[in-house]
Amino acid sequence: MGSNRQEIRIGEILVERHVLSEQQVFEILQQQRTTNMPFGVLAEKLFDVTVETIENAWIEQYCRMTGEIDLSEQSVDVRVLKLINRRQAWQFEILPLRFEPTGELLIAASRNRLARAVTFAANRIKPIVYFRIARSDQLRQFLHRHYPMSEVSQELIRRARDFAHAG
Repeated sequence: MGSNRQEIRIGEILVERHVLSEQQVFEILQQQRTTNMPFGVLAEKLFDVTVETIENAWIEQYCRMTGEIDLSEQSVDVRVLKLINRRQAWQFEILPLRFEPTGELLIAASRNRLARAVTFAANRIKPIVYFRIARSDQLRQFLHRHYPMSEVSQELIRRARDFAHAG
């Protein structure tokens, strides 16, 4: 996957975004050593960082670790497309690509819906899954090709995106 990329921690991203100071990150890490609670939970508890902010930092971390996938350079095994239905593909903006030699299912996902896609996959898809981020416009082109839905218009996509950002 992204083994040649530099590891970055969520705390570093939150400092970059001026959500937390380095001192606050230090305090969270100290608390984490004694409680074994996740960094995000402690940031929320100690410094009122919102769940949405933590989720966005996690998505940024994931994107930096794995990089972006170019779908035009990927093979799609039509057999894995049957693992999800059209509604799920569009709702979560995901595209199963293929099983890797390790047995893991590679799925392309949009950055905006990654957290929801991960939750969906964990609860509904049996094989072990790993995600790679694809540009939303490119992903939608592939969804139109592999999961055609004539009722999915640009207006509907815009409204769904607006709704997702409002909630």
